[in-house]
Amino acid sequence: MSRTHEPKSSSLSPFEARVAFEAELTRTAAAARGTDREFVNAVRAMDATGQSARALRSLSAHPRMVLRLDEAVRRVSQPAYGHVGSTGRAEVDQPALTAETSPLGVALASCHPDGRVRERAVRRLEALLGERGRPVELLPFLVLRTADWAGPVRNRARAALAVLLHDDPKSLVPAAVPVTLLISRRERGTFAQHQLLSALLSSPGTAAFEPLLASPAPRIRRFTLEAALASRRLPLRTLVTITKRDGDRRCRGLAAEAAVREAVWTEQTDLLRQLAASTHPEVRVLALVGLLRGRLAPEVTAYLGDTSALVRAVARDAARRAGTDAVGWYRAAVRTPTPGAIAGLAETSRKEDAGLLTPLLGHHHSPIRVAAVRGLRILDAVPVEQTVVLLRDPSTKVIREATAALRTRLDQLPPGLAESLLADRDRPAVRRAGYRLLNEPDPLRRLRTALSIAADPDPRLARWAADAAAALIRGFHSSPWRARTSKTVPAFQPTADERSELLALTEAASALLPYRTRQLLQERLDPTAPSTELLRVRYGPHPNTKNPLMDLEATFTAEDPRATVALIREVLLAVLPYAADPDAEWPADEKWTEILPTWFVQRCAPEAPERQGAAADWLTRWRGLTRQQRETETQTDAVADWRLLDWINLFDPDGMADSRSWRWWHGGVSGRNTGWVRFGTDGHPYGGGGALRWLIEAAGGYDIALP
Repeated sequence: MSRTHEPKSSSLSPFEARVAFEAELTRTAAAARGTDREFVNAVRAMDATGQSARALRSLSAHPRMVLRLDEAVRRVSQPAYGHVGSTGRAEVDQPALTAETSPLGVALASCHPDGRVRERAVRRLEALLGERGRPVELLPFLVLRTADWAGPVRNRARAALAVLLHDDPKSLVPAAVPVTLLISRRERGTFAQHQLLSALLSSPGTAAFEPLLASPAPRIRRFTLEAALASRRLPLRTLVTITKRDGDRRCRGLAAEAAVREAVWTEQTDLLRQLAASTHPEVRVLALVGLLRGRLAPEVTAYLGDTSALVRAVARDAARRAGTDAVGWYRAAVRTPTPGAIAGLAETSRKEDAGLLTPLLGHHHSPIRVAAVRGLRILDAVPVEQTVVLLRDPSTKVIREATAALRTRLDQLPPGLAESLLADRDRPAVRRAGYRLLNEPDPLRRLRTALSIAADPDPRLARWAADAAAALIRGFHSSPWRARTSKTVPAFQPTADERSELLALTEAASALLPYRTRQLLQERLDPTAPSTELLRVRYGPHPNTKNPLMDLEATFTAEDPRATVALIREVLLAVLPYAADPDAEWPADEKWTEILPTWFVQRCAPEAPERQGAAADWLTRWRGLTRQQRETETQTDAVADWRLLDWINLFDPDGMADSRSWRWWHGGVSGRNTGWVRFGTDGHPYGGGGALRWLIEAAGGYDIALP
């Protein structure tokens, strides 16, 4: 038997509930998953404070939030698996639906994970929407259920929607369209769209279309316009208005096509000329085609210098019909140049005409310089010396076009050009040009350059360089797909100095590099570096790498070995960031009790009184010991609990870090009470083994078998 719970009363005032609801609505619209419970609670608080109508109006104004609420309610109200009632089904909370249930409460019930609850909610939605003074804001929730996965819910919702739209299409169609278009791509989501089309086409006149054509959503206007054009409902003046004022290119094109067709059929030449003067190229080209069909080719020829390539193509066809030499027209037009005339000359002439465009590279008007560079590139006649000067042009567009043109002449560029452009600290556009003109055949040098540019203050350039560096890093590593495509792996043999430089550059670009890609490079450069070890502790070993060191494994027994491994990683994640960052100041001794997990600090032995205040003398004595003496003392200390500072000093770059020769590789569970820790070392015996044993023991391991 299902458990029925009355909604809990909210402790918030109506004003507080409204503020919380609007904040959650905004946050949910901008955020990814993770705010479901807060979103649902805010909606329920609006219901509990008597603001059901306000909440429904806000949700219906944001149709995507209706879909998000549907998913959120289901996730928050998931069945309590394992608690099975007498019916043999997992029980969930089922809200009671009575005549007193608010419209918002019914909407929430229609999103419930239990199909029986949703079916009852659909019946209540049908009843509420069938009343006089119906809350039309509930219609999106009914539309949503027409695509429900449960047959009884879906069929009931579809029957209700069909009847409602038939009875009152004028008021209900606008409320149903937004959510209908959102769910139309779902497996069962086309029913509501077909019903909307039927309601629109069966309604007389244009009254049902007008509010939808005025919608701010382009998708709604497209849907409505396509339906109106299919039934030829819209008058010509409305179509012309859409071509002028609509902000969506597709809507303008649909309206222009219908208007031109009507104008051609009715021989309204003046209207075609009016459309041909439009500021939108998709409208102009259709109007010119209409003029051509009206045998007015000479008028279309006047558009040979249009800024739109498609319009120029139609005009050239008209020139051919009218017997006009288009190439000659363009040659004469570039004497008083316009961007369209220059583009037309490049599209129709040959390389011999490049001399007409070269002087325009110094034109005082930047659009002319842009068109001239683009035209010379199309003609494959780029003058390198004159185009290089444009790489520092005041116009960013000119720089971009000059860069694109010079990329076809990389072997002719002056030496050091790209580097000099990258050194320009004032203009990001110049540095972007330098990056695009880099011509370094050596992959290793390309990687170094890309990593250095990835720290550029210009986010766009830094992202370009980081993406290129990531591709180069992956290219240095062999993989199964590379073997299948028979691609050779570039040689990766950096010197010691190059390794250090690449490590520093990788760390500087770490914010933009994917962590797995960065890990792949650092494993190749220095698998023993604390920064590389930190990546393994944080993310696990890279799946495409093997331990290049001597691979050893320690086993242990624990009550919960998985928790033990997690505690070990917790301690290492607290220490290694300080060891991995050479610029970071090593924390003072008294700070480590705050940095390290409390359980580890409490597990360590208290500091010896005689050693406190004499750390420098003790460190000097330690550095004077031979490696064998250090190993003997470390193994002797391992039998007892380690003192905190002694253990920490094994990670201090200025302390005893050189005596810790083991590096974490991975950890896991091999049985119910058995775990393992894999680590790499440069040889055997290895230093710091006692510290590793103590770390495992402090985390809850015993019966430790350490090689």
